[in-house]
Amino acid sequence: MASPEPDALKAEFERFDSDRNGTIDEDEFERLVRALGITLSAEHTHTAFLAIDVNGNGLIEFGEFASWWTRHAQPPR
Repeated sequence: MASPEPDALKAEFERFDSDRNGTIDEDEFERLVRALGITLSAEHTHTAFLAIDVNGNGLIEFGEFASWWTRHAQPPR
């Protein structure tokens, strides 16, 4: 998938926030990055999740995800 614009990235994040609590857990994160065209091993998914979860609450908020996506995950333009 091409790098989504900010609104589209937020829409994708919300699509995978299955319980609609404004955060994604590790399983939701794995499905989200796969949908965005990133393939990670289980170990790399876990490592990325822990790195993205800046506040250490065991969940990723959109701001944390968007910051990571912008710095590390989006394909070059």
